[in-house]
Amino acid sequence: MNWLTSRCAPLVAVAALAVLVGCDKGTDLNVDLPETTAVNTSYKDIPLEVATVRLPSVQTLKGDHFMVGRLADNVAGTTTAGTYSNVIDAGSINTVITATGGIPTDSLPAGLNTPQLDSVVLVAGFDRVYGSTAAPAQFDVFKLAAPLDERQAGYDSNTLVTLDPTPLGQNLTSRLDRTQVQVVTPADTANSTRAGTPAVTAIVPDPTVRLVLQRTAVPAGTRPAVTAVPSPFFDDLFNDFKTSGFSQPRLDTKLKGIAILPNASHAGSIVSFSKTYKSRIVVYYHIAGTRYPKRVYSIYFGPTFSGLGLAPSRDPRYYSTISTALPPALAALATRSGAVSAAALSGTSYAQEGTGLATRVTLQGRVTLKSLTNQSSDTSGVVINRAELIVPIKPYTNVLYTNPSQLFALEVDANNVVLQRTINYVPVERIVQADGQNPVGTGNPATGVITDAAAQSYYTIPVTSYLQTYLYNDPATNPKYLVLTPSIRSSSALSLNRAALDANNIRLRVYYSRKR
Repeated sequence: MNWLTSRCAPLVAVAALAVLVGCDKGTDLNVDLPETTAVNTSYKDIPLEVATVRLPSVQTLKGDHFMVGRLADNVAGTTTAGTYSNVIDAGSINTVITATGGIPTDSLPAGLNTPQLDSVVLVAGFDRVYGSTAAPAQFDVFKLAAPLDERQAGYDSNTLVTLDPTPLGQNLTSRLDRTQVQVVTPADTANSTRAGTPAVTAIVPDPTVRLVLQRTAVPAGTRPAVTAVPSPFFDDLFNDFKTSGFSQPRLDTKLKGIAILPNASHAGSIVSFSKTYKSRIVVYYHIAGTRYPKRVYSIYFGPTFSGLGLAPSRDPRYYSTISTALPPALAALATRSGAVSAAALSGTSYAQEGTGLATRVTLQGRVTLKSLTNQSSDTSGVVINRAELIVPIKPYTNVLYTNPSQLFALEVDANNVVLQRTINYVPVERIVQADGQNPVGTGNPATGVITDAAAQSYYTIPVTSYLQTYLYNDPATNPKYLVLTPSIRSSSALSLNRAALDANNIRLRVYYSRKR
């Protein structure tokens, strides 16, 4: 047996190699069919019926941005945004800074000799303004009547919470076009061998909102007089700061959270605040008899820890509300089942982050095996090799908003409600999954990335696996519509980016083969 095995093994290997060498290399179109197979490979574009719809809510809880402001445009009407957040005292941040070898800048006035309150300023850094930066922002700041529930998952763009009726500040203004001097090259001090050189500076934007919540008056003298901005709340809070043992539980009894909303007179811009270290309420104070050095103690809100590169789960709970007063052209979207045809919008449909505007395409009655075979009833031997949704963008339509970087496809019912399936006893949204993944799974959504082309930019959403399942499943289990949207609940991205789509040219392109 060993002799036969040892002598035959080379012969078997040679025979196997001969078989491999003799295999067909596949077709030039790379459709995994041997050249000897009698097939007819081609593709077909299936035009789809298109309408604009609006999904009821957008996930904004702990997003990568939070937004405040009000802006009107001729497409979506008037959009209003506000933000709500729990707060944490500086002790948690000081602990993190100390653990990384840094020196905290925040210090409580407790234990100091006669500390004096100077001012309280809400500070938040932004990275984008939708609308104009010429006019100052006008915001209102309120206390929350109760903290946001850390165990509740239902905070989204439509969620309203109760506010304390007494505002912390109303019609607080801040410039959006502020600049600052930045040192490009430090000054070089002169020595015995060379002359000194001055520092090289540049004027750069200072994208920071500063809202004065309290200010102590300063009489005229060597400096101009400073008018007072009274705040009994922060006067009382500062007195609490001066007592020993101040900590998060004591802050919670005083300040359960804050809401930042656009003032009734504010219009023309929505400010998008990013994950920076600047989202805080800063309490400035000094020791009586010495104006300097200034001392600070901070109350943080928003993406506090994730702004430092730490886990977002440690951030105090925050979210944004986004509401839209629709224009007459989109008035039908005030109801859940409403839809506006592409014809009514001059061949356009929309997909926008934040507002829920999305593009719906109709599948039932249009996407069948018969549609690939020119309505022939003989559909035997048809093989789907590749399929993709091609979604072109209308040129010159992104003046106010930039195009979203990607689109997703969700299955919805006749009332534009996103369908769900249960996986491991948990209901999940039915999002079209990426090719090669389980079509009825979750966690791997198909992503339609934008392709910039000279003639016309477009999105391409791969739907090969999904279409194969759709065509060979029981038709009763298939949805009638897909909704193309830049926002899904599992994403933390939050913006107002909007694409105006060329609805008349949205199509499903299917590459298929058929045995002859």
